[in-house]
Amino acid sequence: MQQKLPTVILLCAGRSERYRAHGGAGNKLEARLGPLTVKEHALANLERSGLPFVIVEPKDTAHLSDPGMGASIAVGVAQSIQAGLKDPNQLPSGWLILPADLPLIQAQTLRFLADELIAAEQIAIELGHDRAKNARISIAPEYLGQRGHPVGFSNAFLKDLLSLKGDSGAKEILKAYPPQLVDVQDKGCVFDVDTPELLAEASAWWETHFKLDSQNPTNDA
Repeated sequence: MQQKLPTVILLCAGRSERYRAHGGAGNKLEARLGPLTVKEHALANLERSGLPFVIVEPKDTAHLSDPGMGASIAVGVAQSIQAGLKDPNQLPSGWLILPADLPLIQAQTLRFLADELIAAEQIAIELGHDRAKNARISIAPEYLGQRGHPVGFSNAFLKDLLSLKGDSGAKEILKAYPPQLVDVQDKGCVFDVDTPELLAEASAWWETHFKLDSQNPTNDA
């Protein structure tokens, strides 16, 4: 039996090449943003969402000849399936692919995208889709006209995701199956920190919009 909620694949295996090319030092995910690192912010927001997740670290892709984003997604999906084999109730019903360099994404946005993916699949079933269980449904947030992350995939994309390689991510899949765009009021879904300048901008944004809320653990900013 599949679980109701999709599993989030948190991508943490990137090489930060663009970040260093623009003058950054080390791995961008370990850079500080307020009291936490970029990666710690992403993980904290993910944990607050209540969604199941797996984390893809550099060690998980070290054996690959071309450990890019596509390969990282495939590794994460495989890990989620492996976890489900130990407990059938934990088999993924779909996936949300989340790069860890989005430290300001809100927990409620992640949960909202998960609910929207579930709803889209349910609509396919209710409409009597002739192969509803195999319907390829993708979904993504949109903030002020800009597509963001995470990108969601229904369970029917399992083989497609497992076959991903290299650094192109899931672009080819999304060309064939464009995502349904869902409007969100969360700049964090498009606010990556690929350069030191973007990290500084994110830090200033956090100080202005999130610092007070972070001091109050009951808030979910």
